[in-house]
Amino acid sequence: MGGASLYPEESGLAPVAAETPAMDIYRLLVEQVIAGNGLSGVVRLLSDMLGLPATIADEELEPMHSFAPRGKHLTAGESALPADVREAVRFDLALEPLASTAPPTLVLSSAGGSGYAVAPVVLPPGISAYVWVVEPSGTLSPRALDAVSHAAAASTVEMVRLRAVAEGESRVRGSFLEELLINSVTSLNGTRRRAQFLGYDLRGPQAVFILDLDQFSDYIAAHMLDESDIQQIKERFRRGLDVSVPAVWSHTLVWEHSDSLIVLAPAGRQQDGQLFRQRIEMLRSSVEQRLKGPSVSAGIGRSYSDLSALQESYRQAEHALHIGAAVSGLSSTNAFDDLGAYRLLFHLRDQPELESFCEESIGALDRYDAEHGTDLIQTLGTYLELQGNLSQTARALHLHRNGLLYRLSRIEQIGVCDLSQPGQRLSLQLALLARPLIERRQRRRRKAMTFE
Repeated sequence: MGGASLYPEESGLAPVAAETPAMDIYRLLVEQVIAGNGLSGVVRLLSDMLGLPATIADEELEPMHSFAPRGKHLTAGESALPADVREAVRFDLALEPLASTAPPTLVLSSAGGSGYAVAPVVLPPGISAYVWVVEPSGTLSPRALDAVSHAAAASTVEMVRLRAVAEGESRVRGSFLEELLINSVTSLNGTRRRAQFLGYDLRGPQAVFILDLDQFSDYIAAHMLDESDIQQIKERFRRGLDVSVPAVWSHTLVWEHSDSLIVLAPAGRQQDGQLFRQRIEMLRSSVEQRLKGPSVSAGIGRSYSDLSALQESYRQAEHALHIGAAVSGLSSTNAFDDLGAYRLLFHLRDQPELESFCEESIGALDRYDAEHGTDLIQTLGTYLELQGNLSQTARALHLHRNGLLYRLSRIEQIGVCDLSQPGQRLSLQLALLARPLIERRQRRRRKAMTFE
């Protein structure tokens, strides 16, 4: 390059793309990657070459690096695509077999008259980022379109490198967390040193939580997804977590396991369980919104300062996840400490005695409701939850007191029970608590029979 700078602020040169052959443009942009200047270096050079503002954004079209000519940084607000242009960004990669090395360039106009040239950064299994420039006059030259395409191709090279580094680091961290949660800790100091080498501090209270793709096998079947589609969803799932975590914690450890992401995070010195739960719910909601696919649920274990107890936190998070799915439904966050009596019932969920107990206690009421369209189970549940207070139960169910008394008498007749007896009320309450766990088990059983 003969020592001449491509940056106008340093050399006083006008935009150079007009005088630079297309292959040289690509070479110069790739040299930014080779020199370690990263995506920001590619976009800065593109801006200076064309004398136009240039941006690279993530797969959601949110700007990551933006420059105006002469190396001036632009904020995300200054560089964001207008809403009408954003809505029009669409690429059909099935028609572009060479999209990774020769990305297509889309030319769009905003309502304000500016012209936009947008090209995708394509990595398997799809678009990972976008590059664009904006021409206020509205007229983009063919050379500008070529330069944007070359910048996207150069960005692909950099993102392949970044992905390889990130995947390598992720595998090492994931393997460490898997070992920590599955195997016995033989050396506390050695384990802490290994975690510190990976950039994580194991001092202080720690807790495990799990993010899980709800009923993912059913989602796959319903949407007829192939292996490529499945991997794409799982990659978006992990990227959603990686993007969302920094708003909550500076460092975590993540283990990708089947359809779940198992996360170890610092629980804080105050061990405020409610605050920790709120943080994870915020994280779960953010990941789910970014995923734009199956819903996501979270299960949270207790926090421990003893590293050898983190295996128990992991088991608790699994229990909270599975019980929550049965009791709270999909797209929910459940902490082990909030499960109450469900913690005991969960361990009995696969025992035939629990199903027999529920059948004996409320089976007749369940069948009567199903056959007659009544709400005796709901009435019983509300009555017991409000500790037999007739006035509060009537208000909660929007019933006259006499109407409630009639329903309760029908419950006693059909269910062959005496609601005045404390022991029978306790049995009925336990059966109602176990009911969602039994129903979930029965659904799994019917599903297994369908596939046989």
